[in-house]
Amino acid sequence: MAKAKGSRSASDLQTRRDRLLSINLAVPSILLLGIAQAYPLIQGILYSFQKGKTTNPSQGWIGLKNYSLVLHNPDFWSAAWFSVIFAIGGVLLSYGIGLGLALLLIKDIPMRGFIRVGFILPWVVPPIVGMTALRWMMQDERGAVNQVLNWFGVDTIFFFNDPKATVVATIIAKAWRSFPFMLVSLMATLQSLDTVLDEAAEIDGANRWQKFWSVTWPQILPMSSILWVLMTIWSVNDYETPYLLTNNSPSARNLMVFSFDEAIYRNLGTGSASAVLTLIVLGVLSYFMLKLQKRADDLS
Repeated sequence: MAKAKGSRSASDLQTRRDRLLSINLAVPSILLLGIAQAYPLIQGILYSFQKGKTTNPSQGWIGLKNYSLVLHNPDFWSAAWFSVIFAIGGVLLSYGIGLGLALLLIKDIPMRGFIRVGFILPWVVPPIVGMTALRWMMQDERGAVNQVLNWFGVDTIFFFNDPKATVVATIIAKAWRSFPFMLVSLMATLQSLDTVLDEAAEIDGANRWQKFWSVTWPQILPMSSILWVLMTIWSVNDYETPYLLTNNSPSARNLMVFSFDEAIYRNLGTGSASAVLTLIVLGVLSYFMLKLQKRADDLS
């Protein structure tokens, strides 16, 4: 009995030592990353209350004047409105494509592994490469997209001259970049589902759509909700897609692009204020994502 107790005490002591070692090894990295993240964040918040430019950042404390200037700037609200459209359109399109492909690729089809790798490529291609390729494909007369449309009798679409077409092109590009993440996440979710309910619904005579809507959809809804919020955060925070695809077109300028342009080329204070407001929006979205994550964990 004493021997077992001594062995248990030695095991607990070793566990505490291992835990302490893990903490000691992690602390330097945590501190380094924390300083690297905290310093620019705090500095940006301070700049939002000051007058200044990039060459002379701190020219005096002006309080909330920068926030007032930003909120009365129509370009800010135009960027905010585009961010909403860009996020909703990108999330809906990427989720629809990802879910459709996930339902297809969980089945036993020929060359399934090769097809999966091919669909993941847009996720791993560097943004500068992917957006440059898409921009060339969407050129006016000689672009591959318009050549295909002309072959089907559709008139040429001027993606980067028509403001509405520019918004559509940017949403398509975002969906092209994002659907692989949706695909991988939904495939993992679908493959982990209990097949008993699906088999029971099939025995009861349910067709394919009824099985999906009544059995599969309720089970993937918690993960889908997390993916929607997470992709919305990434869309609001996406600088590369609209900037690189449209060459910083005013028709496709989201809050991130607006904040950067405002801070670098016009007024560092108003640009910082715009970035802080965007940060608040992202913070609210992150809060809802954590709530959905907790709810999904409770359901599972």
